[in-house]
Amino acid sequence: MENSVDHGSGPSPDTTAADARAPGASGSTTLTELEPSFAALFPSTRYFELDSKIAGARFSAWVTPPPQYDADDAQKFPVVYQVDGNLFFPATAPFHQAGTSDVIAPQRPFILVSVGYSKEDSQAWTWLRVRDFLPPNEAVPEVMRQAVEASVQYGKLARDEADRYLKMFDTPAADKFLGFLENELHPLLAKAYRIDDSDVGLWGDSYGGLFAAYVAIKRSDLFNSIGAGSPGILEGSQIFKLYQEALAAKTDYSGRRLHVTLGGREWTDPSIYQWLTARGASELLAKTSQNPLPGLHVSAELIPLETHLTSTIPAWFSFLRACYGRKG
Repeated sequence: MENSVDHGSGPSPDTTAADARAPGASGSTTLTELEPSFAALFPSTRYFELDSKIAGARFSAWVTPPPQYDADDAQKFPVVYQVDGNLFFPATAPFHQAGTSDVIAPQRPFILVSVGYSKEDSQAWTWLRVRDFLPPNEAVPEVMRQAVEASVQYGKLARDEADRYLKMFDTPAADKFLGFLENELHPLLAKAYRIDDSDVGLWGDSYGGLFAAYVAIKRSDLFNSIGAGSPGILEGSQIFKLYQEALAAKTDYSGRRLHVTLGGREWTDPSIYQWLTARGASELLAKTSQNPLPGLHVSAELIPLETHLTSTIPAWFSFLRACYGRKG
């Protein structure tokens, strides 16, 4: 694994200093603009990039240990993989180490691994996640193709790049991305960190939530605590086909749990999310209630007042409370 810590990956400033006129006896002062290093922003995190032979792509991983990690060289810790790392790592990592000392809802200490796309591909994560998070043969709604075409129309995406992404939409490969996590990334991290292989979690939201549901129903050998936030499960989804196959096979899911969340306004407010996320999530939960998979523990939370966008971070903390909450 190549350790390529990104020191200051933000945009280059137009100027290095600016004069700010402030009232007062001093007359003026100087406002100096700098680019803080990655280590200054996230002192406990290490950043890696690696090429996947299975998925045929380059991915990134931000690894943040719990505050207790260095206290005992013999102690192993659970690990939680969080997809869409380019989006969620900056929003959740600052709270990670403090979570174990929350006096109201303390978390069990775990190693956080936020998985995303390399620096080179980071601007295209919106489209690449369709390739990586959708199960094979999963239908991509027309609204996603329209979003690509709109990006071309407004000059945000080149035509050749758009065609490449649209071609990806026809052959989604969540099985390959899962293979990357299980057989390439995790073994490397298990060598570098003290990981408890019996306690491995996964969380994703939106299409990441669809991927999480896919991993849960597929019954991954690695992941046993899975959070699916606002999963983009459409009518006729491969998720339901996998579910029926698992029921017929009487697959044992003992020791595994699935936590599903949905923003309250995804369900109540007239919008595309009533059929993009709310309907499918409701149908999945109905199946787990009426025809449960043997041994699978399922929990759910409707997050009041939140939309598809604003429910994302609350969904993360809901998952942690459900699966990594510490009693007492």
